[in-house]
Amino acid sequence: QPQDVPQLAYYAYGRDYHDVIKEKLNELVDYIRREVSINARCFTDSAPILERYWAWKAGLGWIGKNTHLIIPGKGSYFFLGEIVTDLILIPDRPMESMCGKCTRCMEACPTRAIEAPRTLNAGKCISYLTIENRNEIPEKLAPLIGNRIYGCDTCQQVCPWNRFARPTTEESFKMKEELAEMTADKWYALSREQYTRIFKGSAVKRAKYEGLLRNIANYKAINFRKEEEQNTNTYK
Repeated sequence: QPQDVPQLAYYAYGRDYHDVIKEKLNELVDYIRREVSINARCFTDSAPILERYWAWKAGLGWIGKNTHLIIPGKGSYFFLGEIVTDLILIPDRPMESMCGKCTRCMEACPTRAIEAPRTLNAGKCISYLTIENRNEIPEKLAPLIGNRIYGCDTCQQVCPWNRFARPTTEESFKMKEELAEMTADKWYALSREQYTRIFKGSAVKRAKYEGLLRNIANYKAINFRKEEEQNTNTYK
């Protein structure tokens, strides 16, 4: 997205990942069942499973200081999904952390929500504040949210391992044309009808219309204060 418009987290650009990943997991289960008889269920952030822990135990990567699973040579911009099955498989070994002495994610977090390596204060996390939070954003944290209106990618954007990241080729995750054309003024005037149309089948629905309007209003207030400060400095 252009930086002069309200920002959505990367994962929310296209279709809801819950639907897309579960469809792919079910395809994989169907393929396995053509070869062997198994019992299986599929999940992606849709059951009380410690996804990052089991991804680490399975040898996919390590859990970084920003609490994300980091895959060596690929980074952390991934969705996790699980097939819980009685099929006997030999797991790979868990990986040791390769974060080293790097603390970029901790230093870059606007609200200092990463209070220690792999320790996240969810109540200060911008993703929580703009999505799961149903109340007003705390006054002390509201100005720190900046131009974000749904989620936050900062702790991943600064991670050196994400220099290996590549854009997705999955059509379902690409941004809708109408969303790509949203300007700040269009966001300010977002109607319920537009919200329903633009975010049909999107993870953004999680924040609900009222929550998104609250976040947009916070963005507008931050911009208004910036303009006031600039005007004051100009007159000085």
